[in-house]
Amino acid sequence: MAYLPVEVVIDILARLPVKYLLCLRCVCKPWRSLIDSLDFIHFHIVKSIETKTHFGLILRKGFQLFSVDLDAPNGAVELPHPLMSYSNDIKILGSCNGLLCICNVAEDIALWNPSMKMHRLLPFLSSERIRDPVMAIRGPRVYGLGYDDISDDYKLVRVSQFIGLDYQSFESEVKIYSLRTNEWRGIEDLPYALCYTRRMGVHINGFLHWVVIRKLKVDESELVVALDIVAESYKEVPLPESLNNNQCHLDLGVLGGCLCVVANYREIDVEVWVMREYGVQESWMRLFKLGQSEELVSLKLVRPLTYSKTGGDILFENDHKKLFLCDLKSQRIKYVRICGMPDTFEALVCLSSLVSVNASRGRDSRNQESREDNTRMRDNFLSEGFKLVL
Repeated sequence: MAYLPVEVVIDILARLPVKYLLCLRCVCKPWRSLIDSLDFIHFHIVKSIETKTHFGLILRKGFQLFSVDLDAPNGAVELPHPLMSYSNDIKILGSCNGLLCICNVAEDIALWNPSMKMHRLLPFLSSERIRDPVMAIRGPRVYGLGYDDISDDYKLVRVSQFIGLDYQSFESEVKIYSLRTNEWRGIEDLPYALCYTRRMGVHINGFLHWVVIRKLKVDESELVVALDIVAESYKEVPLPESLNNNQCHLDLGVLGGCLCVVANYREIDVEVWVMREYGVQESWMRLFKLGQSEELVSLKLVRPLTYSKTGGDILFENDHKKLFLCDLKSQRIKYVRICGMPDTFEALVCLSSLVSVNASRGRDSRNQESREDNTRMRDNFLSEGFKLVL
């Protein structure tokens, strides 16, 4: 009989898929306490990102969702979601650390962990009211889901804008939902005009990002603005110096944990940039440039999704119809066909995690005694170690 060190046990468990961890937490109370602990949940996320495992594709078509396991992409399977669709589209409002935020036509919003089959319906948020009678046109409305690592809280942001009858003035209303308090509240208005209505905010390092313009003018250059979900303040993100944002439309994404910008030059050329050090303009690096070819006919929408496990290829979504891999060295592309994949779709990458949608998330004082018992059991388990029969 031999004993594995505690660190080795935790490292082994952190490499397992969520479905196996959910089974292991039923073995005994100390195991459940360990796997349910916030430290282990965070470590499992970190280990998954480091090893590029436990990621999947979510494909949305109308009111249906499909999932593809990127560790073994054998086929797309339909993913039952917790909202009534009323035969209308289900919208994905955001994704962060394994949580998806989805919405139906009735504006019911759910925070959902597909891996754990758990969800929480958010308090109803009424439609925006036009505060200025001159602002008579409802403009874009966008959302974004992010993680506040200071208070260990997940937050959903809704930005609504109104356009003046002169089509030059605008104002915004920004609401933020906290999972920890299970409440919506207002924050400082966004002082920029949104460019796109269906693009969810991209989350990096506690910031949510959108493509905006300063003024409602035809020739206005597009910018990237970031909302700090901890300080609840806005800042502009510097773009690459050589990027001609007067002649292109911008799209945002995440590649390898870095902010990614896609510059589409009138559907003729597409450049893909990554910011290797967040907030540092000099750290922008152009990965490659794509042009129309026999292989890539349409450049209307080209969106990077994720690196391959080797890091030598990038998986792209193309025109909501196709997926293709682009080799970073040769810059050649290869289309990917997955069995069961719908003919049209909106794709995003989602991590499989143990993050809970419980509002208290183990902080409720009424459960303090229970938590202390769980902690003692976990400590006893860790102190005894893990017995391995050789």
